[in-house]
Amino acid sequence: MRLFLRLSLAIALGWGFAKLIELSPPHWRAFATWCPPALITLLAAFAFGRSLFRGEALVTRIARAHHAGQLPDDLVDYTRRLTALWAFFLLGCALLTMLLVQYAHFPQAASLTPVLVPCLMTCEYFFRKRRFSQHPHVNPLSLMLSMLLHGMPRE
Repeated sequence: MRLFLRLSLAIALGWGFAKLIELSPPHWRAFATWCPPALITLLAAFAFGRSLFRGEALVTRIARAHHAGQLPDDLVDYTRRLTALWAFFLLGCALLTMLLVQYAHFPQAASLTPVLVPCLMTCEYFFRKRRFSQHPHVNPLSLMLSMLLHGMPRE
């Protein structure tokens, strides 16, 4: 039921934003197309970066939740560095989107982040599986589904 409500909310927000773009003046459409995805990406980068300075790093919290609260020290260090990588990666995606739309007149640049994020997740998963082969690992698809169903782990 929770998943249905979350998906319904996302669909309603997307539909409402699409209608807003449709009703906006033509010279505002390019801005209205790339601005929300860039802002959402910046907010995500901020959340990852902020968690490095307040309490436990975001990726560490997620990993700890999927390892029943027990996370080996080597994985704690790795997940902290991975949180920083995600913060910089998302910041770079947002800046790239803004630059490509503004200076290269490439309005489809907002669609780059949703393509690049799964690429980083997949590459990181295979790296982690090889580097930390002694530990069990949840695949990215299962992890995303679990987070959709149960939400983010609390601090």
